[in-house]
Amino acid sequence: MSVWLNNKQRFLPGMKKALSILLLGVLSMLFAEVFSGASTLWFLTVWGLLLTFPLYLGHGLFFFNVAVRTNRTSLRQLYFFGMMFGLYEALITKVLWFGYPTATGPAVGYFFGIAWSEFLTLVLFWHPVMSFLIPILAYELLSKDIIPGHERLLQKNRITMIGVAILIVTGAVFQSNGAKYNMLVSLGSIAGTLVIIMLLHYLTPGKTRQSLVLGKRGMVVLVMYLVVLYGATTVFILPERLPRTVLPYLLIFLWYLLAIGLLWIDRFTPQRRVVERTVFSVRDLSICVVLLLGATVLFSLISQVSYAILLVFFVSLMGAGVVLFSWSVIMLIKQRISGN
Repeated sequence: MSVWLNNKQRFLPGMKKALSILLLGVLSMLFAEVFSGASTLWFLTVWGLLLTFPLYLGHGLFFFNVAVRTNRTSLRQLYFFGMMFGLYEALITKVLWFGYPTATGPAVGYFFGIAWSEFLTLVLFWHPVMSFLIPILAYELLSKDIIPGHERLLQKNRITMIGVAILIVTGAVFQSNGAKYNMLVSLGSIAGTLVIIMLLHYLTPGKTRQSLVLGKRGMVVLVMYLVVLYGATTVFILPERLPRTVLPYLLIFLWYLLAIGLLWIDRFTPQRRVVERTVFSVRDLSICVVLLLGATVLFSLISQVSYAILLVFFVSLMGAGVVLFSWSVIMLIKQRISGN
């Protein structure tokens, strides 16, 4: 009997940690892949379950653990980690070197062998924000364990409400386009992912950000997985799109060094702030879900309007990436100069 109880005591915390980690991965899939329309009904496909989902889960978990271990969890520092997250689009998908998988080349053109519009969109905005930052913030709201310094983006005020509205419209527009304006596919993709998130949330009561932190063996396994992932996908996924010259590889490597250098310089440790307004609750998130589903139906019905909005957003994301990166670097420099 005592052996059974001991095994149960070890099993239940381990199961909660595993489910919490899966929750972070599904949140990353929702905001990065489902919202973009790149992975419709991913939970029903072998490709989505065995490659895309583990890819997002592995990257998000790895960079979050490195952030926690190095005590670099401010929003700006997580953005720099997210830049490295986005660089997977080079070796794994070849997008940064050739363009999107269904395209015949870069959307705009090359810059020293780099598809520069895809780079600005994915490395400087989409992956840092949608694949990494927002999933972490959403996990914090669900767990009610908010990292110091993140409160200002999780409070309900005019700015954050506008941000949520833009996020809902972005998800509905891009997802509708990805599903070719098939309303059932769009709703199925979003609703199915949300149901998985809801189940994982209710199966992990008492979860905290510590639930996402791995031990040494866990980190070793995760690093081994990422090494195998990069090695296998580089060779087997669209190998004909690999650059034939050294410069494109060198530029991607230099961006890794740049992100690491910025994190090395950025030693700011944010303190918990007094929350002036209430943060978003699970009830608020439920309302956002209803609005998201309603917007998905609407933009599936008005495809021409939806596509026009998509084009505006698509072009705007390049500028948003430049602005966000520049602002992050400028704020870091100011902080270093002031000595704070």
